[in-house]
This record gives sequence, structure tokens and C-alpha cells, in this order.
Amino acid sequence: MTSTLDGTILLPQNPLSAPLRRRLLHVNGIGSDAAKQRRDLNQLAKLTATHPLEIRGIHNQTHGFQADLLESFLGKAELYHFWPQTPAPDPSKDRRCGYAKLLGQLVSKELADDADILAIAQPSELQQRPLDINSAADLTKLLDLSFLQKLGWGDFAQYLYGTFPAGAPRPTLRLAYEIIKGLQAGAELYLVAHSQGLIITALACHIVRQLLLPQTKWMETVHLIGYGPAIFFADLPPELQPRTILVQHRQDVVAETLSNLRNVDLWTNLQTQMEKAVHYADDLLKVLGQDSHHSASFYLGLQDSASSQRSAELIQILLTQSWAATPSLAVLRGTRLILEL
Repeated sequence: MTSTLDGTILLPQNPLSAPLRRRLLHVNGIGSDAAKQRRDLNQLAKLTATHPLEIRGIHNQTHGFQADLLESFLGKAELYHFWPQTPAPDPSKDRRCGYAKLLGQLVSKELADDADILAIAQPSELQQRPLDINSAADLTKLLDLSFLQKLGWGDFAQYLYGTFPAGAPRPTLRLAYEIIKGLQAGAELYLVAHSQGLIITALACHIVRQLLLPQTKWMETVHLIGYGPAIFFADLPPELQPRTILVQHRQDVVAETLSNLRNVDLWTNLQTQMEKAVHYADDLLKVLGQDSHHSASFYLGLQDSASSQRSAELIQILLTQSWAATPSLAVLRGTRLILEL
């Protein structure tokens, strides 16, 4: 059986027969194949049955834990350059402008759910880019090239990704496309993401923001819910930060490691940085085998533990109750909730 292509749209088992004005866009995280994401979509549909949403999953294909972690590392490095305290680049060198131009061309089309969004975009200079990384070994071998170690982040990203977003370009562009289509339909959007999916979501939101500037009022119709988070609030567009709630278990060491990954701007020795990432992947994978607090199944209440059930109840409340009209939710906006049980 062939794996599902990055960026493909997946639906729950019983999708709504007609689109709704409330739309949930879901991005899966590290190590999640299409079957696991469909399981998660079905659970989200169950949790929101009393207040149904149109649910669409943007698939983030897995190539194994190490390769996914390296992809996350590259996405985090991209986001670091969008932090408010990071000096703004020359507009001609701001990669967000290239992404927004691509997105502007894509949203004029009606894409099939299984479309290869990169093949459709096809900037001529991207034809020979080494984008199809199928394993950590492939990427590590690529990064072993001596000249890559001498590149700064901008030159490195240009070499590997050109005008495509770094890390996971297909799901990033597809999510950005789905956000625009949701806004055009007048939908209230719930962006729900796990682990690496939050890195993808943050990048997609930056691309949409760049395309729609100077208008930012659209973010008032967006809610971002992240579980097992792999980002800082500083990774998000500033207007979206107060419309975001992150949920993390105290013992989720994978989320803690990824979200606290700050020194991602150190590209003076790229090979060393990537070797460290692979080393961390080995350590995290060992922990993950013993500790399930990072898995989507834990956060969505698919495990029997009381803490898993409480996490699902919290996510259910966030998806079914008004953030503005519910005082307890209004005060939680812009916060990371740490589950203790």
C-alpha cells in the first residue's frame, strides 16, 4: 500500500453532507500515518457531535521519527526568523513574500483533495530541488555536503526549498490554501494541530498573513488549539497569539523539548546541528516508547487513563463553547495549559 501524499485532505468516516459555517482544519504530528490521522478526525467528530463542524484533515506524511524531527527542526528554524525581536529582513529577501505570491496563485484554483500542491505550484527554479526526503538518512547524507555547512540560514533554505516553506512544504501550503478558502466561505475556523502539526500551522498562518496584509482582521474568526505543542507563542503571528490555547501534559517530554528549542539560528555548522537533532531523536524515541503522554491518542481521550479523558474533555469544551461568551475560556486565550493528572 502506498503512503498518503503530504498535503492530501482526509475526512472523518461520516463527513457532514453540507458545508457548515464552522470549519475545523486539522494537522497531525510526528509519526502519524493516514490511518492514525483518520482515527483522530473520527474522534474529533465524536467530541463535537453536539456542535458539529465541517472537519478537514491536512495530512502531514511521516517518514519515521528521526526524519520527522529533522523536518520539525527546519520548520522551527524558519519560524525563528519571524519572531518580533528578530531584525526584519530586506523585503526582497523575506521568504514570506515568495510564499504569499505562491499562495495567491494557488487560491485562484479549485484543488482536488488529493492534489499535489507542489506539482501545481511548480516554480521553474524548484524543478531540481532535493525536496523529497524519504528518511533521516537521506537528509543527513544531503547535509553532509561540505558547502552546506558554510551557508547561512537564508542561503541554505534557498538551496533546499527555494520559494517553498522549509520543513514540510506540502501540508504548509495546503493548510494556508484551506485557511483562505475557509475565509472566502465566511467560515469560523478552528485550527487544531498536534506536535509538528503546530509548526506547520504557524508557518501557514504567517503565509496567509503576508498575503492578506495590511488586513489582519480575518484572524478574529480563527481559533488555534494545539495539543502536545512544539512551538512558542512567539512563533505565531502576533494577532493570532491571543486566539490560541495550547494544551500540554506535564510529562510530555517530546513537546517540552521541541517547544523549548530556541537555538535554531545556529547554522554556522549545519552538520553538527543536524547530528545533534538525530541524537535527540534517538533519546526521545526511547522515552516515547515508555511514555505515551505525547501521543495524539492521549490528548484526544483514546486512552483509558483519567488524564487522557480529562484532556479530551478540555479539547471538547474548546471546540464546542464560545471563547468570547464563556468567561472561563476568555481568560485562557493566549495561554499554555499544563495538565497535571
